[in-house]
Amino acid sequence: MVRENTEALELASKLISINSVTGGEEDIISFLSSYLEEKGFSVMRLPSGSIAASYDYKRKGPVLVLDGHIDTVDVKNEDEWVTPPFNATVRDGWLRGRGASDMKGAVASFITAASSLLDEDLSGRLVISCTVEEERFEGIAARDVTSIFHPDYTIIGESTGLRLNIGQRGRAEIRVRADGVSCHSSNPEAGKNAIYAAMDAIARINTIEAPPHPVLGRGVLVPVDIISSPYPGASVIPDKVTVTYDRRTLPGETPESVVAQIQDALDGSAYASLVHGSTVSYSGAKLEADRFFPSWLMDENDEIVVKARNALENANLFHGIGAYSFCTNGSHYRGEAGIATIGYGPGEERYAHTANEGITLESLYESVLGYRAIIKGLLS
Repeated sequence: MVRENTEALELASKLISINSVTGGEEDIISFLSSYLEEKGFSVMRLPSGSIAASYDYKRKGPVLVLDGHIDTVDVKNEDEWVTPPFNATVRDGWLRGRGASDMKGAVASFITAASSLLDEDLSGRLVISCTVEEERFEGIAARDVTSIFHPDYTIIGESTGLRLNIGQRGRAEIRVRADGVSCHSSNPEAGKNAIYAAMDAIARINTIEAPPHPVLGRGVLVPVDIISSPYPGASVIPDKVTVTYDRRTLPGETPESVVAQIQDALDGSAYASLVHGSTVSYSGAKLEADRFFPSWLMDENDEIVVKARNALENANLFHGIGAYSFCTNGSHYRGEAGIATIGYGPGEERYAHTANEGITLESLYESVLGYRAIIKGLLS
């Protein structure tokens, strides 16, 4: 049984009770800015609307970023919740509310841990990153953090069940376009129905076997959306159908390779391309990039993994090595920027984005101890 940590619980509860669905993070950013300044950090508002809070120790050393996004997905049906989703509720050893697991519990935990270490004899710079827009655009806002602070190490706070995660699958959005010739549906022979072309394209893509990986599991290729044009198509044969695919990628795969794999299977029957996305944050900042978020994997013998593991083992807090199945800001830190990165956080992946989302209090309290141990291990 881990000792209760009132500070972490109160902060997590406060964060959950501030509605910060993606695009509406202004209130939580304002709260965290004031909170972190009061704790002794220097707070910077980043171009994306995110914030980063830094603290410099007296001795020179590495830059360590504790990364957490503070936006959440929305709640589609509040009737599915047994507790109010935007009011933190403590019951039966659980903290529940939207964002408890993904990932306000972790943000509260690593802020509590970091704040308790400001008087320690450590070295380097400690940076707390609170990013916006992650639920729509993983890793894009995190680019600000890297360009300004140039981290040597990053800890992703997404839920790991208190395991030490060393990698993740990436994600690509690929759009497949099937073309036809529009005409009146009373005379379909006069045109070419793009729906049939799309059906053929889907059948061809279904023959692709996504590659496996011994640590990260199998890549995924699954259709998530299909749209015909013109729409609605009453009495009109569509001249275009687009099918959007979610492709969960593995280390070594590139934007070019994942698109080429699909295009080769289509053999000219349709056309595949990477989706280019853009969004505007609450601050008015425009974020845009191709929707390809790289996979990454650290070796178990890499310095950051060895130091973090030793720190957790010495504190009797080590629960094994793992990897994320979903995408995180690590796609930027490790996948794009090549920064030494690990994942560690309270809660379980399976509760993210679900009704009655929550984390156990035991997990929240233990993660504070785990973050303390890892920070000290990396900055001693």
